[in-house]
Amino acid sequence: MEKGQIIKTLLLWNFWEKDIDTGIPRRAYLDKLERYLHTDEIVTITGVRRCGKSTILLQVLQELIMDKIPKVNTLYVNFEDPNFYNSLNISLLDNIWQAYIDYFNPIGRVYIVLDEAQKIKGWEHWARSLYDRKEKVKIFVTGSNTELLSPEFASALTGRHLELSAAPLSFKEFLEFNGVEPAADKLWSIKNENNLKNLASGYLMIGGFPKIVLTKDELMRRELLSQYFNDILSKDIVERYKIKDINKLKNLALFYSTNFTRSYSFNKVKKVADFALSLDSIHRFSHYMENSFLVSFLPRFSYSLKNQMQAHRKVYLVDNGMHNAIAFKFSEDKGKLLENAVFQTLRNMYKEVYFFAEKKEVDFVCKDGLKIKELINVCYDIDNKETLLRECSALIEGMKYFKLKEAMIITGEGDSKEITDNGFKIAVTPFYKWALNLR
Repeated sequence: MEKGQIIKTLLLWNFWEKDIDTGIPRRAYLDKLERYLHTDEIVTITGVRRCGKSTILLQVLQELIMDKIPKVNTLYVNFEDPNFYNSLNISLLDNIWQAYIDYFNPIGRVYIVLDEAQKIKGWEHWARSLYDRKEKVKIFVTGSNTELLSPEFASALTGRHLELSAAPLSFKEFLEFNGVEPAADKLWSIKNENNLKNLASGYLMIGGFPKIVLTKDELMRRELLSQYFNDILSKDIVERYKIKDINKLKNLALFYSTNFTRSYSFNKVKKVADFALSLDSIHRFSHYMENSFLVSFLPRFSYSLKNQMQAHRKVYLVDNGMHNAIAFKFSEDKGKLLENAVFQTLRNMYKEVYFFAEKKEVDFVCKDGLKIKELINVCYDIDNKETLLRECSALIEGMKYFKLKEAMIITGEGDSKEITDNGFKIAVTPFYKWALNLR
């Protein structure tokens, strides 16, 4: 590409000559990134497509400009811009950098965002070369695939990068996007109880993709979520892995989206799915979907790594709203939606999360280092005595196994309470309180 064409394209995405609406600040991410600003390391942000990675980094650049960093010392490059489509190679990076330097000649440190960098094979070597040449730069990189952090990348940038995972909105962020500023005290929770319950019900149905939360037209939300689903399959899986049998990939994705929160082995998927797909294809396609953050596979806890790898895994979907938009539904799925939302919250709290299954099943075992920290069951409504007994007996079995004295049941309805049984304590907490840490 010629330098003039490159600059013309970059002008569309940068703050150089115009203001850009960066939306509602996501402070949890901005505060982390602010700490990273004063380091030399490359910062990589990965997460599902449309979860807000690009906007978060635009907010970082905007805050730098507000702190008197010259606008021309910020450079945002979107590799999904159609103007770059025919030039996605390492030479494009050289040409962009040279055009930028020639036109703006920035003085001092330059803050660079490479958005969807995985489209440029070898981008990590280019980034490394800037540091080796002692250029005054701070580089941020986003990607919609875990392979952005491939072994090749890690080898090229050993000790030179920091990682951050982004996700759709948490429940607290969902409140902020709906004009509610949470306060960390019980009085505020009591005064706003009805509104919080209504918003929690909305969160379980709508999910947390930022644009979806801000879109009030239900039909438009469904259309957008369906497009997100198709984009993940086409751009992050089909294009990247050169998939030929697209219909079978989509059928498997719909199967997981419909049957989320259930446990499967790949052999079982092959047996119960109502479409023909080889075991090898199920393995590969499932791996690709997990790499693109569409689904997650939760392992069964075992002290034996071999047993853990061979056991069934529970499947979770990246976002509740996507399930409601694209999956085949035969009921409201309230319990599954609640469990999925709890899982998505826990995976941002703990590095290791499992489910436990011996005689009975515990939905979530949360591990921190060598210690089991929490046992959690999820049940939308425990007013039925048999339901309550089932949930409690499973948790007590888990507490005995892990030598714990406390556990939790997260509900969609009802009030907080505490159940004690022979020295074991089980806290019952509604989702909205747990997600806001108001329990």
